[in-house]
Amino acid sequence: MKKITPFNYVMVVILGFFMFTTLLTHANPERAVQPEESQLFITITGTVVDTDGLPVPGATVVIEGSTTGTVTDIEGRFSIEADEGDVLQISFIGYQSQRITIANQSNLDIVLQEDQSDLEEVVVVGYGTQRKSDLTGAISSVTSKDLQETPAGNFLEQSQGRLAGVDIVRANGSPGAPVQIRIRGNRSINASNDPLYVIDGIPTSANISDFNPNDIESMEVLKDASAVAIYGSRGANGVVLITTKRGKTGKAVISYDGYYGVKQPIQDLNLMDGREFAAYSRIARGYDGDDSSFDSNFLAPLEIENLQAGRFTNWLDLAIQSGSQQDHQVSVSGGTDKINYYVSGSFFNEDGYIPGTNFERTAVRVNLESQLTDKLRLGLSGTVSISERNQMSNAPYNNSLGYSPLVGPTDEEGNFLAFPNPREGLLANPLLNYQPYQYVDETRRHRIFANIFAEYQFNDHLKLRVNYGPDFNLARRGRYTGLLEGNINQGSVENAMDFAYTQENILSYDRTFGKHALNLVGLFSIQASRFEESSLSGQDIPIEKSLFYDLGSSSTITGIGSSLGDWGLMSYMGRANYRFDDKFLFTLTGRADGSSRLAEGNKWAFFPAFSAGYILTEEEFLRGGSVSFLKLRAGYGEVGNTAIDPFQTLGGLERTTYIFGSNSGFGYGNNLIPNPDLRWEISKTVNVGLDYGFLDDRINGSLEYYVTNTSDLLLNRLLPITSGYNSVLQNIGSTRNSGWELSTNANVLNRPSGFRWDINMNVFSNREQIIELFDGQSDDVGNQWFIGEPVNVFYSFEQGGIWQSDEADLAADFGQEPGDIRINDVNGRDADGELTKEPDGNINADDRKVLGSTVPSWSGGLTNRISFKGFDLSILVHARMGQMLRSDYHNLGGNNWQGRYNSINLDYWTPNNPTNAIPLPNAGDAPLYSDAVRYFDGSYIKIRNIALGYNFNPDWISKLGLSSARIYSTVNNAFIFSPYSTVDPETSNGIVGGGSPLTTATYIFGLNLKF
Repeated sequence: MKKITPFNYVMVVILGFFMFTTLLTHANPERAVQPEESQLFITITGTVVDTDGLPVPGATVVIEGSTTGTVTDIEGRFSIEADEGDVLQISFIGYQSQRITIANQSNLDIVLQEDQSDLEEVVVVGYGTQRKSDLTGAISSVTSKDLQETPAGNFLEQSQGRLAGVDIVRANGSPGAPVQIRIRGNRSINASNDPLYVIDGIPTSANISDFNPNDIESMEVLKDASAVAIYGSRGANGVVLITTKRGKTGKAVISYDGYYGVKQPIQDLNLMDGREFAAYSRIARGYDGDDSSFDSNFLAPLEIENLQAGRFTNWLDLAIQSGSQQDHQVSVSGGTDKINYYVSGSFFNEDGYIPGTNFERTAVRVNLESQLTDKLRLGLSGTVSISERNQMSNAPYNNSLGYSPLVGPTDEEGNFLAFPNPREGLLANPLLNYQPYQYVDETRRHRIFANIFAEYQFNDHLKLRVNYGPDFNLARRGRYTGLLEGNINQGSVENAMDFAYTQENILSYDRTFGKHALNLVGLFSIQASRFEESSLSGQDIPIEKSLFYDLGSSSTITGIGSSLGDWGLMSYMGRANYRFDDKFLFTLTGRADGSSRLAEGNKWAFFPAFSAGYILTEEEFLRGGSVSFLKLRAGYGEVGNTAIDPFQTLGGLERTTYIFGSNSGFGYGNNLIPNPDLRWEISKTVNVGLDYGFLDDRINGSLEYYVTNTSDLLLNRLLPITSGYNSVLQNIGSTRNSGWELSTNANVLNRPSGFRWDINMNVFSNREQIIELFDGQSDDVGNQWFIGEPVNVFYSFEQGGIWQSDEADLAADFGQEPGDIRINDVNGRDADGELTKEPDGNINADDRKVLGSTVPSWSGGLTNRISFKGFDLSILVHARMGQMLRSDYHNLGGNNWQGRYNSINLDYWTPNNPTNAIPLPNAGDAPLYSDAVRYFDGSYIKIRNIALGYNFNPDWISKLGLSSARIYSTVNNAFIFSPYSTVDPETSNGIVGGGSPLTTATYIFGLNLKF
């Protein structure tokens, strides 16, 4: 199956739209030819709505230069008499004014844009909000409109390419697959580097795929320590703040948002067909590729028969299919002066391109807030979700890449064959696991997550808020493998229950007096989690249809297990924000955390942070010019990490066996050395930033530079085996992350005709380094940790090409022949045995080197948004440059390159094809240094999303009872430009191959309705 590129579809849309908008851009609406004779007044009617399609009552509509005017009614409608050539000016507080020149139209549909500068937005900062212009920390944010442009199963995928300093990569293309997010790099080596998620004020680190992304109003990412220190130890890797939608005062709004899409795998896996496979097998055995006289020595009679008849099987086409993705949501929101509400129900389903894989989620959200008295407000924000994820083993996809194309999956009568290749008794039919009752891997999750709060306003300045946030997770994973492969069937089931809760008391004080503005926040918080897990496995299950549901009937119970995890965290926090004269900004934060995971004497740690800002444009010498906003800020902060399992400081036991007389006995022995001296991992960050705005903030953004030093890493130090232990966990080593970030937003065009063009751009670079390990500056080659390099690197020999026929003598000096892999000689040793990093004429283990890393040199995103009348177009480009990947499609080790199994039709060396890419196949042995050919430049630029939509005329749809209606079409992963073209190079661990499902291009059609 070739790579599917929606070229015609996308290019026609883009080129056509840009030609249309280019004409509009160069057109001058003020140059309309005026009639020589005066015209009769005509009656102009119309409606004024906001960007959500809701009417704007009370908007002013006047004829420019006159006193003639009117206001819109409760439905946003107006009527006014005007002459051709008159200019109508439509305005309303909080919205951008519009000017429309009257031509021959008599009905107008006007959409007002919010008149709020990006710098005046109110953003969530943790335990409160601030104006964006008052921020002193590093924060990136996206809105619900940004997220909805990229339909996906979770909000992290929707945010990819939109946040400076935030690297988001999907693990693979399997439905429900996790998404890796790194905020300013990896800090820890052994511990998790995942951020903390805070949803409506309640922290969680559990599965974010349980939440419906359509419920999100905004997402803020706290990046530097001065911003995240307010969350102490739980914010060590950054904090993602999620605010869900709330009801607004006014009539009830009923909304439906839905789409359906088709998914196609992105790949250019050009497998050998039958003739190419036969030629490759001959060459591997030293025969001419076109000489079939020896085929009976290595091919089965059935294969020879099919080869001569030209009957070939493309197993990959049989193993993969088209997938689908759909999402449907109905929501109701509204409110009065006493209560507001938002209620939604949603269904999401993604069927993968591999049969039997899918992810399905049903979720309900309820957000209620009630003003019981003038001082007391109560609220509830909660989600209930049920999800199911079905996974398939790697066998169908992986085996289809190597199975002989000279046999088919069934016999002549159409019966399925478990082993269709007569000469292959080890590798089963790639389609075997697709058969009924042969393979099941199903995970079901139930999630209840809520925030119940009460807020009491003592006076205009002082208020107390109490939050209680329960988080209940119930998960079950069941697996089953059937009998078709000739093995005993077996099944297993794992049950896990996790109940966590957060209790917070937050006291806030706000006051402005003269040139001074002060905000104080005090917090006392308790967080706790209890995790229980149990498992059971068995084999030889008598009834196949029972799968894993009746393991008690197994002839043999092969495993029983259970575990418990229990931890708690107590915290005190104080924060002061001070603003003087609207230009000097200061933030001081201190948080003390006590963790049950650490030993007595080391449980508590204090995390301070300080930041300051100076708004230069408040000074007289910068007022009135093209620079509309300029703020310099700097901050320092510390955060910690308790990245160890509960009870780990106490040591551990494991079951052992021993001889008791003539019988075996069971006992327990130590397997984990207790270490009561374990301390917190500490990260210290310095951040300097510049926020800017030009031309009345039509162009605005920020520039950041930061350095984060993490010390006292929690690492397992290897011990001599004579000690009876493998390792001991200690505070050893340090890392450093440093980098820069640039983000810019620009309103390029905003014509009175309604044509608007906006650009959002971000680009960032993070340098990740290990500074110190166990023995100071010594590398740990065994774990592939190297001083000065990122945590995750590729360490191997560097390929210098293939030995050519005229290099036979030189190749012999290295014990090789023409057609073998040539390795670069990059290192040697001096007389004292020290590495010289100079060639020494020998190829050995010293010549291995760090080839590259999974960390990109730089990443970024560019979003173009164009709107005119009812049309809107957005294009998101995402780039990730400079990282390396390992291609297991090019794994020539074992017997993968000996003519036994099929392969991608690689450009391999023969005397008649003197390539420098892939060595000569050899039936006798795997290629020497075969690992060296697997490493590639994994850089890519993606057209991540193209979305084209149309908003219907309110007058047309009002007859159907609708206040707004929009249809749209979206293409996700439309185009990929990369030096590695075999498959999509995007991967979280830097590895692509038969073990990592392909990503997909998705073609979606959707509908948004409001009643």
